[in-house]
Amino acid sequence: MPSISLVIAAFNEEATLEAVFVRCLDVLVECSDDFEVLILDDASTDGTGEIAESIARNHPDVVRVITHQKNQGIAATFEELNQAATRDYVFDIPADGEYPPEALREIVPLLDDFDIVVCRRTFKRYTLYRQLVSWCYRWLPRVMFGVELFDPGSTKCRRRTLIEEIPLSSRGVFAEAERMIRAVRRGHRLGKVDVEPERRMAGDPRGAGFGYVVLAAVDLLRLWFQLVILRRRP
Repeated sequence: MPSISLVIAAFNEEATLEAVFVRCLDVLVECSDDFEVLILDDASTDGTGEIAESIARNHPDVVRVITHQKNQGIAATFEELNQAATRDYVFDIPADGEYPPEALREIVPLLDDFDIVVCRRTFKRYTLYRQLVSWCYRWLPRVMFGVELFDPGSTKCRRRTLIEEIPLSSRGVFAEAERMIRAVRRGHRLGKVDVEPERRMAGDPRGAGFGYVVLAAVDLLRLWFQLVILRRRP
């Protein structure tokens, strides 16, 4: 079985963090005989930090907690978690309860054939604005780079070596899409499993805020210029 770092990003999610962790631990025991759980509290103002520390005290051999003194946002939080992971594969889960960690059961059998496995959501509870942003986030990379990302804003499992070896220029939420684009253009294999998202029980979605979208658009154009126009190495 693969060794897995399961990383959890948490911001003001005291209502769901412990339940999400329990589900993650249950599925990790089934799918891996060498795993760790990393929880990053992104300067929560509720009891999220205390819950994370309690989880770590109860599972000292499994859980590590990282704490931000100042809120840094979802992109920086997940990237720090990715860099802190130590196992062969990194599987990311937000603490809001939207993504079922049980998807790992379907992902693990695919890891012999794919270097990245994306959880493609079968539906999204989005406003019209977020639907438009999500559509662009998926289809623009396909048109501009010839890469099908399936659902780049969703949770995914990838080889840790991709995190170590692939340099990123993006400064915001486009970073993970950039890593996937560069990986595929280097010859790595990208697969997917379909998941049914659950209703978000805590936290506020922040990844589609106007400032995040503008920064992602700039990062997308910069990457396109580097890889397509200048033909630089992915």
